[in-house]
Amino acid sequence: MAINYCKIVPCVAFAGVMSLTVSCNSVLATDSMAAPALYSQLEEFHGHVCAGSIFGVRLGLAAKEALKAAGGTGKFTARYYDLSCPVDGIQVAAGTTYGNKALNVQDRDEHRLVLTAEGNKRSVEARLTKKAEEMGIASRDLGKKARVLSVKAPERVALEREVEDIFAWLRSAPTDEVVIVTTLNSKKVNR
Repeated sequence: MAINYCKIVPCVAFAGVMSLTVSCNSVLATDSMAAPALYSQLEEFHGHVCAGSIFGVRLGLAAKEALKAAGGTGKFTARYYDLSCPVDGIQVAAGTTYGNKALNVQDRDEHRLVLTAEGNKRSVEARLTKKAEEMGIASRDLGKKARVLSVKAPERVALEREVEDIFAWLRSAPTDEVVIVTTLNSKKVNR
């Protein structure tokens, strides 16, 4: 019987790519802010730059750091409460992917991430600050205005520059200006 080793199931290929992503994250992240290489990787994975995908990176990194600081052990799993662009940022930054069955999305229109350490059941919750949410809405509205204008129109160029300025702030602002992280439980759960 001949075995065909040339076929790669798309979900296996995706899991492999995400595995590489996860293994690089500790090198790409410094303190609370992600290195530019992580955002380049995010853009390639997500397909475009948007406030939502940047939110996902910031939420994922902040939650991951807080959970480690709270003594979380073992594999991390995530629940996110909005089926939108931040999901891709969370996958890239926190390493909790559909492929490794560590991400569950519930579409409740809430930008809220709960990250749990399977080893000792410690959990943290990460939410966007009001300022970050407002910046995301502003970038969306400015982008809509820009898209109806001619590509070379000076007004469009100015609007696109404003959007890029918002994205730059979202990428580089101190964590506490973008994300609020709360420890949900800090006691070790006995099995």
